[in-house]
Amino acid sequence: MKNNLFTTAFSTLLIASGTLAIPQEVSANKALINRIITTPMITRSTAIDDNFIIELSPGSLSIKDLEITLPLQMTNLEGIKITDKSGQEVKAEIQKNEDQVLIYFNELVKPETALRIEFTDIDTQSVMGETLFYRLRVQKEGLLEGIPVGTAIIQVPDAS
Repeated sequence: MKNNLFTTAFSTLLIASGTLAIPQEVSANKALINRIITTPMITRSTAIDDNFIIELSPGSLSIKDLEITLPLQMTNLEGIKITDKSGQEVKAEIQKNEDQVLIYFNELVKPETALRIEFTDIDTQSVMGETLFYRLRVQKEGLLEGIPVGTAIIQVPDAS
């Protein structure tokens, strides 16, 4: 009896929801879906040898600047290499201080250009196996405020 009641209620709900759909609203929603602006996204973060790497997809707008907040455990950062997915260097002015890296790109980073930020010659006060957190924020072309991208998480490799 309970099964029949559930089936009847569910069928009624399906029929009711089907008759309430208005075709114009569905078309409008499809148009909005095609216009959604995607935000930048961290696609990969890892440690390879003694270097820490963060890969970033810019989304649908060009990027002017990138701000990276460094983890508290980072005591020294000498080198930063920025390339696109083909390995070509992306030219930028880089400013570093003890807790932040500011990257000002010479040319706008186009939406189809994936970035690879590689930290080289680094020293950390971390214990092997510890997790380090790098917060990223981008300044997009045409927007007044920066967009928080997220946190890149890098596991410090064990000594083994």
